Amino acid sequence: MTELGKRLREAREEKNISLDELQEMTKIQKRYLIGIEEGNYAIMPGNFYVRAFIRQYAEAVGLDPDELFEQYKQDIPQSYQDDLPQPLSRVKTRQQLSAEGTKWLDWLPKALIAAAVVGAAVLVWVLLQRGTANEPPAKTSPETAEVEKPKQSPLEQAKQKQSAKETDEKATNENGQQNEQPAPTGEEEQPAAAMNVTEKRGNTATIEVASSGAFSIELSSKGTSWVEVYNTKGHTFYRGNLTSGQTKTFDLSAESEVWVKIGRTLDVEMKVNGQPFAYPFAPKDEVYQKLRFILKK
Repeated sequence: MTELGKRLREAREEKNISLDELQEMTKIQKRYLIGIEEGNYAIMPGNFYVRAFIRQYAEAVGLDPDELFEQYKQDIPQSYQDDLPQPLSRVKTRQQLSAEGTKWLDWLPKALIAAAVVGAAVLVWVLLQRGTANEPPAKTSPETAEVEKPKQSPLEQAKQKQSAKETDEKATNENGQQNEQPAPTGEEEQPAAAMNVTEKRGNTATIEVASSGAFSIELSSKGTSWVEVYNTKGHTFYRGNLTSGQTKTFDLSAESEVWVKIGRTLDVEMKVNGQPFAYPFAPKDEVYQKLRFILKK
């Protein structure tokens, strides 16, 4: 094992990241990750991939890849001259390079024309999209709006019932009747959940959530990140990669304990009961975080 491989492995173990989890986070095959830790670069497709895999490994465990390349440059193979034949003389090499340069110059005008055509097509598409975006939305009938309405959350149902109750009270006051206060139904809008971080260890944090009703978590990704949401009863709500622009919402009101694992917190924004959630660890310090939510109703 090289000094570089030893340092990368120690950083991974400090963050409690297994090789399987690292494979999911970096999309690098597990055997290549083991080869990096052991300094066995012969199994890699080439020196270019060795350097690229080392950079991805370092970023995933929170190390600076540029600093590693400088410090362990004697252990990391160079990516240039991998495929350059050794027996070529200077004269022959220059002749081949000159011929290649001439071919490249022959193709340059064609490439510029193709680039101009593609650029014009993209510009036309952008202008058409802007024109479509500026058009007023089509009106929908009440029946259509009712069919296409998404399923309401418990908080939205409580708001609707509260609004209907206020309307009934107003009508009663206008008719001169006595305004009676209805008994609590237990379905009124619940206050926002109060959260308290009770424990931090490594990249794992425990958060106690005091909520008298609904509890939901929303995850929105602006990149690509591994996400896992499950309870302690063996049920997994979601497990997989959250891609750029993708949002997942989980209604966890019936749970007492929930785990949320996020492979790259730099690219994932979280909301709890519709409110922005601040990670217990700064994402730039702990990219991979494990969050344990304990619900106390």
